[in-house]
Amino acid sequence: MAEAAKLRGTYNASLWAMEKQLRKTNTAVAEKIHELRRQIESEFGLVARAVRWVTGPLLLWSSKREVKRLARGITYEPPTIVDRTHWQGA
Repeated sequence: MAEAAKLRGTYNASLWAMEKQLRKTNTAVAEKIHELRRQIESEFGLVARAVRWVTGPLLLWSSKREVKRLARGITYEPPTIVDRTHWQGA
């Protein structure tokens, strides 16, 4: 049941955001995403569309914001720390 709720709501909104993001750069993939999203919406009906209308634009906005951050060199990875406790004859 939880998987169906994710598919109906969050995944459908994510697919909408992906479709919009890829429309200009990769139209073939955007078209496949569109078809998948339409199948999900025809299966789950109005609930899937309503969640997409509300959540989809927010996800699109946040992905565009993330692209801009990455272009400026801002990442979320912490610095790598190597902590060795069992050194042999150093």
